[in-house]
Amino acid sequence: MAVIGVGVLFAALSFSSGPAVTQFDPVEVSTLAPYAYYTQELEGTNQSSASVELSWASSQKLTVAVYTAVSCPHIMGVCPSGAALVRWYDDSGHWSWSGPLAFPLFLNLSNPNASSAAFAGSLIETYTTSALANPSWNLFVPLMGAAVLIVIGGVAVFLGLFLPKGVYSGDRMPGSPYDDEDEDDESMEDPSIDPLDADDGPPRVPPP
Repeated sequence: MAVIGVGVLFAALSFSSGPAVTQFDPVEVSTLAPYAYYTQELEGTNQSSASVELSWASSQKLTVAVYTAVSCPHIMGVCPSGAALVRWYDDSGHWSWSGPLAFPLFLNLSNPNASSAAFAGSLIETYTTSALANPSWNLFVPLMGAAVLIVIGGVAVFLGLFLPKGVYSGDRMPGSPYDDEDEDDESMEDPSIDPLDADDGPPRVPPP
């Protein structure tokens, strides 16, 4: 029973998952001047498994790149890494990623044109939370059942290992330590003696 309880516990924690969470980080640049640069951090949550999608569009072709964050060598904080995750030279683009990803990301825009440009985009991150973060009845009931099985099985194993042999065998249960004293008191009493005559002293001799 204890082994089954442990199995139910692991199964409940392994197959249960929490709700899906979606984070939305918009990017909007109404006017990007000619030959100008623009950088913005894209925020998200560091997860071991997540889906990330970046979509964008501009009024004319721009150089757009996404970089991961690395520690800055001379100042506190993070800086864009040397290699871009994805790069475009276009007026629109779409990029998706699945798996572990460290935030923040850096979005770099460059306008190589002689006229101003407008840019709009969005980063959407979707991941599933742990079931223990928001427990429900679907998880609570198996956990309670596993706990009951583990407790009962543990008690049975303890009794099987440490309970003396033959405790519950025999025709009668172990008696009270006062049973022998009661038997001794009863054996000393003489039923032929009247309790009322016990303290009258020596017997009287009738006159001749």
